[in-house]
Amino acid sequence: MLLPQVDERIDDLQYENYNVPALMYGYRKLIQRSHNINSATGVREFTENDYVDARVKKTYAIAQHKFRAITDADELHRLHVLNVQMKSIVNNKNVSDRHLQSALTAQQYAEYVASLTTEAHPAEIMYGNGMPNELRGYNMMLHAADFHNNKFEKMSVLKSTGRKNYSAQSVTAASNKAESLYEDALERLGEIWSSATPAELYELQTWMDRDIDIDRGFESTISIDCDGMPRVRGSRSSHAMDSGLPKLSKRIKRRECQLIAIRAAACAIAFEPEAEEDGAMSAEDADKFRERLKNLLSKNKQY
Repeated sequence: MLLPQVDERIDDLQYENYNVPALMYGYRKLIQRSHNINSATGVREFTENDYVDARVKKTYAIAQHKFRAITDADELHRLHVLNVQMKSIVNNKNVSDRHLQSALTAQQYAEYVASLTTEAHPAEIMYGNGMPNELRGYNMMLHAADFHNNKFEKMSVLKSTGRKNYSAQSVTAASNKAESLYEDALERLGEIWSSATPAELYELQTWMDRDIDIDRGFESTISIDCDGMPRVRGSRSSHAMDSGLPKLSKRIKRRECQLIAIRAAACAIAFEPEAEEDGAMSAEDADKFRERLKNLLSKNKQY
């Protein structure tokens, strides 16, 4: 009866830690679709399913496993401890590694410790190393351009409303300064893109809020203004088209890895081992697949 709750909790932790929300202007981005207008209020209404990061909840049934006949008192005690620990984590309570170690075998605990630093999700591979260094300098240049653009916009508003008597020359100078800084930032981005390898370009693109199509020249969707400049994911700018990033919290991953290790250990004691299904990926094959994926995204991979 506990296993569906455990599976659901693992799913919750993985969604919370690895999901990449699509954000626009600091809020979740709506799916573009037609909606019925509420006849009573005359207002167009949206539901949770209208957002691109809306979650599809999974349902978990009670698995039909064959129970083992447990004759070893130590195994029975360990199973009891493991069940208590599973219930604790499902109920958002902490389990210390010291208590976890006492319930797992030496090999199981070693595998748990290794899982804490093993990249097991695509989001970890794509974003786990943090923002590429090449984009940090570009980000600083973009922030400077935004600062002067905000200054220009503020001067324009104050002049148009008569609250400040700025000269047309000073307003134009502020506009030109912002445009010049945006040009410098875009030139820097072009240098980054032109010198990157295909593998580096893949990594760089995952960190941007839009496709970088500088090579298209006049057909490029990028423009030298606050709205047309590409933004690095994680940006709080209102001009970012898509700024979402996964949490990648070590605390959440630790709880996820604990629950997976406890679940596997408890099932190994309680149930008869199941025959591997045809076509199922073995643990060894899964490790090889992850390694190939890491190599694909590695910046040092030669093409």
